[in-house]
Amino acid sequence: MLLGGGEAGQRIANAKGNSIDSKYTLVYHGLMPRPDADPNDTAQLSRHLIGISAMIRLRFRAALLSRGHDLSPSTTQIVPNLPEAGLGMSQLADRLELTLQRTGQLVQQLESDGYLRRVPDTLDGRAKRVVYADRGLQLLGDVDGIADEITAEFKGILGARRFASLCRDLSVLDRELRGSEPALRIP
Repeated sequence: MLLGGGEAGQRIANAKGNSIDSKYTLVYHGLMPRPDADPNDTAQLSRHLIGISAMIRLRFRAALLSRGHDLSPSTTQIVPNLPEAGLGMSQLADRLELTLQRTGQLVQQLESDGYLRRVPDTLDGRAKRVVYADRGLQLLGDVDGIADEITAEFKGILGARRFASLCRDLSVLDRELRGSEPALRIP
């Protein structure tokens, strides 16, 4: 089962030679105690969303590792910000809110690993466009497959009707909070 409790985080920690105490959930760069709150307490919404988000990220990481994709946290930020059609380096840097130099470093790493390539921009011969290489396209397919597995499990937990309602509500929140920003692909 892809969503097997804290096992995904423990597998990642073990692969890196670390351990995670089972009473903690890894959240970004730190540890946060799991709340023992009433599940109906609406004041806990942010805590629940952060916890779910952290576990999805851990499970994605474990599933990507099992499929041969060992990406660093810094390079994974490229994937949700690079459309399949690619982008110019400046456009990608703007999306990442990073300097052009740092963006170039991240692209270089993914290029060295076979995920990306730089091609001449057809509109501006002096510029380069960042596009996915074959391995990068395989990564996108794997990301989509993992997302489908997670979605199916969530639907199984909640049931079709509750799951559809949750998706509608989260979609409204996402659109309202994101505004005109493009939707992100989960890394």
